[in-house]
Amino acid sequence: MVYKVLGLFTCHNRRKKTKECLESLLRDVRIQWRFVGVNDGSTDGTKELLEAIEEVTVVPGDGNLYYSGGMRLAIQTAKDQIQQNKYDFVLLLNDDVIFHPGAISRLIDDLGDEQAIMAGVTADQNGEYTYGGILRRSKWRPKFRHVMSENEKIKCDTFNANCVLIPIAIFMELDNIDNTYVHGLGDYDYGFSASRKGVTIYASNFFVGLCEFDHDKKNTWEDPQLSRKKRLQLKETSLGHPGKIWFYFLKKNYSLFTAVLYTINDYMKILLGR
Repeated sequence: MVYKVLGLFTCHNRRKKTKECLESLLRDVRIQWRFVGVNDGSTDGTKELLEAIEEVTVVPGDGNLYYSGGMRLAIQTAKDQIQQNKYDFVLLLNDDVIFHPGAISRLIDDLGDEQAIMAGVTADQNGEYTYGGILRRSKWRPKFRHVMSENEKIKCDTFNANCVLIPIAIFMELDNIDNTYVHGLGDYDYGFSASRKGVTIYASNFFVGLCEFDHDKKNTWEDPQLSRKKRLQLKETSLGHPGKIWFYFLKKNYSLFTAVLYTINDYMKILLGR
């Protein structure tokens, strides 16, 4: 059986990775692909690359959408333009994943007829887990644990949206990524929102592709080698960890108490040089 899948992604100035990602997906002969790709102001030839791929509908961005903004636009474009009976699944993806042959078909097979979300797990070049399904470690502390079982798919609470397969009926029922999020936390919040609606989320029991971990703390707001002033400046940028957005995320998905405590805690880390 051939499945119809709509892939949604956003990209900015990493043409080579975007090309490798899409090529790896298009090799899956069991899937009839269409994509909505948000080109967020790329200047490296990414726009021309996407326009040359027949399966891709290109949506322009102004270069200031970042991850959550770009994915929000891709999701909204999809919902505005697609007919529900035209696709079987939607795939949320990051364009820095090189997918293994047949990985998405295998996710579909593992999901079967169940109406649930499947988060595909990725690994780095050394075979070490990088992104996928996420479990809460506490009901009130914002501590997360990535999960994977080699024996079977395993339930989780949310996900990194590097590879997330969603049946079309569920996708159409879910809200878009919350407008509050600019870059980070949008995918976590999207998954938590699905969980609250009663949607089951699984993490795959195999690696769907290669994706390097790109959250090194060096030269970020979490780097204790930087000055307090520099760390605070970096923290409040769109690519950092803005206190207002973090507070909103915690209040929405945990509690007001958690939001107050852990928002203050981040600033204390900077003050104490930790």
